[in-house]
Amino acid sequence: MIPYNGVMTSRLLILIPLFWLFAGCSASTTSGGGAGNTLMGGWQSCAGERPKVCTMIYDPVCGRRADNTLDDYASPCNACADENVMAWHPETCKE
Repeated sequence: MIPYNGVMTSRLLILIPLFWLFAGCSASTTSGGGAGNTLMGGWQSCAGERPKVCTMIYDPVCGRRADNTLDDYASPCNACADENVMAWHPETCKE
């Protein structure tokens, strides 16, 4: 049995809200970073609210900007965080 000294309770009070905060961030960013409908050719639209924070998981995608240019991004979340990106594809851009 671990003796109670009051320190453990204060640490838990800090860690539990942090856990839920990060769990919520992770859940919202792993779903494609604001992915919307699937378009022709496997493109996913960046619909809805743009993500403000993305995880550091490297899952490279190709993003299509409003001016129809393509660029590689580290993840779907990073692609949709760019306000100019309208859609992303689950592979890197091929030239």
